Amino acid sequence: MDTTTAQERRAKYYDPKNVIYRKIAGRYGWAWNCIGMQIIVAQGLASVIMIIMTVFLTATSGDPNVAASLMQYSIPIAALSFCIGNPLAAFISLKVTKAARFRDYFHKPKIGAGLIALGVLATFGISSVDSIIMTFFKSIFAASSQQLGESISNGVFSDNIFLSVVSVAYVCVLGPFFEELLCRGAIQTLGGHISPKFAVFVSALMFGIFHLNISQFYNAFLLGLLFGYITLRAGSIWPSVMMHIANNSWVVLTMFIVKDMNEEQATRFDWNATIVWAVIGVIALIAFIVIEKKNKNKEMAVIITNKPATEEEVTSIEKTVKQLTVKPFFTCWQSFVVIAFFLFMCLVSNLMGA
Repeated sequence: MDTTTAQERRAKYYDPKNVIYRKIAGRYGWAWNCIGMQIIVAQGLASVIMIIMTVFLTATSGDPNVAASLMQYSIPIAALSFCIGNPLAAFISLKVTKAARFRDYFHKPKIGAGLIALGVLATFGISSVDSIIMTFFKSIFAASSQQLGESISNGVFSDNIFLSVVSVAYVCVLGPFFEELLCRGAIQTLGGHISPKFAVFVSALMFGIFHLNISQFYNAFLLGLLFGYITLRAGSIWPSVMMHIANNSWVVLTMFIVKDMNEEQATRFDWNATIVWAVIGVIALIAFIVIEKKNKNKEMAVIITNKPATEEEVTSIEKTVKQLTVKPFFTCWQSFVVIAFFLFMCLVSNLMGA
């Protein structure tokens, strides 16, 4: 039984230390709010457009199976939805928290072209190793991976040149740019007040979640750790944007290369390319790590122009880094909502692709 008086409870609630903790926790809450807004706007807008197009084409053509022919529009619709949803969610989150400004993310990188090139090769390596691992867990990844591949293929190889160009532009350039602005920009900033390294984990986790399927989550999370670290090191999102563009462009280029091959030839090419890139990428990643360890300039920071609490206030709370990062990040109500929706969409995606 609680024997404290109302006055004592009020004094505890209004303790400045608790206020500071709530401010810190609130910033993590806005990291979840940011990804939640992105999902609501992007997925909601895409769903509305798809429904309108389905109704219109069914009414005008009289074909009850018109939904199947709409697959070629899925990537262009995603392009429109995500190019609106991503910057809008990032802008609102940064505006409300005053954590940073868009222009803060586009400074000249603090790392040289050599490290960025190694980062690009490491990206290919991680993606290739991911692909190898995913082949051994087909029961988990096959359905959503196949569904994603068909969606991209239908857009890229559409008979409509405009739709094809839009699909390629989105997958290769626009998507990577706006995803990095959202994840390595806004979300990594919102998650980085206490620990820059924890912010890398936060941005990678959100990067995986907003794709809303298990195969992309796995791949995006691992790539997100690399993208986030390099952003932390560069003080700019440009290197991660270039790495992201290179990764997606290789996927599309591969689709064009194997387009006219038979199944056996395409499988052999994919497997050989995967092995080669895995070896090159792992070597590049090791080289990147070795060079980084020898680098005398160890300054790394998340771009934050407005912190919720000063270093002195954080110290006064007398909590460990783990208590100020992991606990408030995973216990806010927004985290339960977003994770539950993500798991639901992963289940739906697998069932639809089965």
